[in-house]
Amino acid sequence: MSFQQNISRRKFIKQCVIGGVTIYSAPMLFNNAKASEQNNIEKLRSNWKNEKKVRFRFDAIEKVTGQKIYGRDYRAVDIPSWPNHQHYALVIRASIANRVFLDFDISFLSKEMQPYEIITAEKLKQHNLALPEYFGDNMLLEKGKTPDYLGHEIAILLFDSFSAFNKAKGRIQFNENVVQYGEESPLVANSKDPYASWRIVREEGPLGENDRYSTLQDGLFFPNYVDHKPVWPQAEDNSEDTGKRAMHFAENLHSDISERDDWLVIDRTYQTQSIEPMAFEAEAYNGWYDTKSETLHVVISSQSPQDFYHQAGQVIAKSPLSSSIRNLVVHTPYIGGGFGAKDHTPFPYYGILASLFAKAPVLLANDRFEQFQSGIKRHPFEMANKLAFDKKTKKIQGLVSDITVDGGGRMNFSSSVTMVGASGTQGIYYIPRNDIAAVCYPSQTPHAGSMRGYGTLQTMATMEMMFNEAAAELSIDPIELRKINALKPGKKNTQGAIPNGDMRYLEMLNLSQKHPTWINRDAAKKDFEAKNPSKLYGVGYGIVSKDYGTGAAAPSSSVEITPEGKIIVKTCSVEMGTGIDTSQGLLVSKFLGSGADQVEMAVVKEFDAMELFETDNPYIMSQQRQDEMAKDPRWTPVVGMASAASMSSFYQTHSTEHAARILFEQTLFPAAVAIWKKAYFNSDFATADFDDISEARWNNGKLTIKGYPPIDIQTLAKKAHVEGMITAVMAHGFNRWAWASAEFEFNGTVKTYPLDGIAVKYGIGARNIKTNSFGYQVIERKSVDYPKTQLNNAMVTYYAPCATLAEITVEKASGKVEILSTHTWLEPGKVLVEKLVEGQIEGGLTMGVGHALYEYLPADETGAGNGTWNLNRYQVPLAQHNGVWDINYTILPPLSESDPAKGIGEVVMIPVVPALVEAIYQATNKRFYHLPVTSKDIVEAI
Repeated sequence: MSFQQNISRRKFIKQCVIGGVTIYSAPMLFNNAKASEQNNIEKLRSNWKNEKKVRFRFDAIEKVTGQKIYGRDYRAVDIPSWPNHQHYALVIRASIANRVFLDFDISFLSKEMQPYEIITAEKLKQHNLALPEYFGDNMLLEKGKTPDYLGHEIAILLFDSFSAFNKAKGRIQFNENVVQYGEESPLVANSKDPYASWRIVREEGPLGENDRYSTLQDGLFFPNYVDHKPVWPQAEDNSEDTGKRAMHFAENLHSDISERDDWLVIDRTYQTQSIEPMAFEAEAYNGWYDTKSETLHVVISSQSPQDFYHQAGQVIAKSPLSSSIRNLVVHTPYIGGGFGAKDHTPFPYYGILASLFAKAPVLLANDRFEQFQSGIKRHPFEMANKLAFDKKTKKIQGLVSDITVDGGGRMNFSSSVTMVGASGTQGIYYIPRNDIAAVCYPSQTPHAGSMRGYGTLQTMATMEMMFNEAAAELSIDPIELRKINALKPGKKNTQGAIPNGDMRYLEMLNLSQKHPTWINRDAAKKDFEAKNPSKLYGVGYGIVSKDYGTGAAAPSSSVEITPEGKIIVKTCSVEMGTGIDTSQGLLVSKFLGSGADQVEMAVVKEFDAMELFETDNPYIMSQQRQDEMAKDPRWTPVVGMASAASMSSFYQTHSTEHAARILFEQTLFPAAVAIWKKAYFNSDFATADFDDISEARWNNGKLTIKGYPPIDIQTLAKKAHVEGMITAVMAHGFNRWAWASAEFEFNGTVKTYPLDGIAVKYGIGARNIKTNSFGYQVIERKSVDYPKTQLNNAMVTYYAPCATLAEITVEKASGKVEILSTHTWLEPGKVLVEKLVEGQIEGGLTMGVGHALYEYLPADETGAGNGTWNLNRYQVPLAQHNGVWDINYTILPPLSESDPAKGIGEVVMIPVVPALVEAIYQATNKRFYHLPVTSKDIVEAI
């Protein structure tokens, strides 16, 4: 096989074979003409770390010097062996969803503007091309059908020059005469069943005993659908049917909430809006079908390249048009912001369509209008909540929540977003009885997906709003009410599972309660409003605890030392602005004495060197099936992992850290001991006393123990390679709310690691070592202990808490909200890179402000799906909106050095929302139950 590339074939890593198509991943390649420029960047970047400290981000040099690192930066001329001529693709989309599509007309374009190819639904049917099944059908809209959603793709036009493309786009975009519609028709979404329905029921048992009913203990149950609505089982006590028993306890709770006079019930309905993720980089794709080598080359911008590898192979394999394709080479560069907007998106599959019909490399890149129209959005929620408190003890007695979710036009993680949102409703509180029902429906709006917060932003914010209102009704300090109801270690969540670790809620609440802004809020209000009669003053507070992870996390990492002592770290995560490359590159210093010299992201399937395979859906697999498959030492519940759900700091760190640990234990420390024994100890006459690895320490990049001469990693690496020791370790883990662990044998010693797959590479001096095609040797596990499949019913058990205090003013005449100051408390566990954590806090504040006060997309034909939305209409928070001069935060220190890092990328934005909404109430004495709370809303209310 030949790719006609001017680089070694070893640069391409074979991924898998799907339907006869061999999938390869490859690094982003540069034209040789830019080699000297790249060398200069590498020299500058080599100074990014100083032993165990970060001087600047690993990717900083490229970013500040304006290098091409994002997917949409690349053109055909930038990539070796691609033809220099770049073609362009334009997608025509429907702007309405309640009329029949008849046809489209571009005959008004002059000859030089005409596309050389037009791809329509008829051509897809002719060539048996379709989206991966997960996304549904109707990849392109057929004539005579009603659009499934606003922005439904109708046709793809291909142009052989930028001039033709740009001129044609200028005449097609916003032209209402291009697409012709017929008679009015019902919305397609109304004829579909819900994407998902979940019900979380729990009733605690007597003290010290099992729950009377809980999801974890008794299992999940689901409704039937009648007329596209869920019909839940009939309640029946003592039934063997899980659903009937659950409904018995649910109905009892409903009855008590309606009848108990000694309970205060906060009965409110809340609504949240559709939001555009507004990632820095809009979605883009570039691809070239090289017919000579029967290879399709693609550059994608994706948080989940693992999914793309498999699904793209399936798409290609099914079509006669692509039957000649033997190889798919996937380049995955950095992406300019994710926020879930590029997680499992259908966009790159439209790029594949363009490549299959194009005559040269073709670029499909959304402008900001197109991204608004077709990109993934945050799910709108409607939540009818009833939260009951005992009037005397002030303790929660029960929660009933009926949640309706708008899933948009195509399925995209709507099921899990709905589930996570439902399970997150409880916030930081202990709730003895609950009935939380959540249903996600299709709609005509653009697709909704895994945007930052993953459903919990919507549900947790409303819980905090109810607590603030309940405190007023019960005449108690809002933080004091929270302290009474905060979940204590060992107590169960709404699913009946015990959260892992100490949540430290009371510690965070006590810190918040002592803050001067909170203590002095009443006096400050009186003083400020006396001095500023045209303005109102308010202080609000919110605290939440966001889960992190998916319940089927499967990180892979490799750590390698070169003969020169250079450290190379590779991970499956995608760098999307969060600094994953920086944190993963630095954390190995704990075991290797220094941060990495080279960090490669989105490597993903190179980890096939561990020869792992999966068979079943890990969320619905039976225990019997898991036990059966676990007997095969190559099997794992999940092979790959997307970059989502705040995965990197906890999950990705786990595999990276253990790969570095094994390299240290099996190679660097033994190599150092051998040197000390030979050069610095009378080994012929006595037994050395420095074999205890726990006593070894790195100091100034050199390894020492008990006063023996420090040895640098260059010396240790050279010895390791010369003697054929292990010089690279690849590790895979699996986490279902607990880590799998397995026994592995190294040099005759069996050790247990919280991993389920390990492979190693040996130094250049190794002889007679059997390796696979990747150059690795699999260390076959001897036994494995996977978390029980029943833990799927726990839904979540890892949490990271965060609280925000907001001080604002409201201008009476305009309703304008000005943020005077904010203070955030965050418990992130072990901090890997403090500046990155601080950046998350600041970015979270901005997104929280946008969700609470500014960002909004209508859910009808006037919304983003009509293709006319951009930042001229969509207000994102700017510096002036954030109170940037008084952003404060407290990062709680870990309980001990053994604390793991927690996933905090999402939680930092959530408490901002209820804090601001409550501050507005404290300023105006008006409560709001929808988001955003705009200036217009405030003026009308006051």
